[in-house]
Amino acid sequence: RQIERSINECDQATSEVVRGYCLAVRGSLTNDGRPPLDASGLKLQERLSLIEASLERVAKKGAYQNP
Repeated sequence: RQIERSINECDQATSEVVRGYCLAVRGSLTNDGRPPLDASGLKLQERLSLIEASLERVAKKGAYQNP
């Protein structure tokens, strides 16, 4: 939530993208509610890896500048 609050000064498009990533991470963390070593933990790891890969692609393109 701290990240979401910190983007208030960004333009609307950037804010929406960052909020989307925050929601994806929050949803991944709270989706199954089981410890990381359960099968659901593997799903969590996969979801977070996909989010990380997406963020890396955005950073490579230079589409996001840290405020």
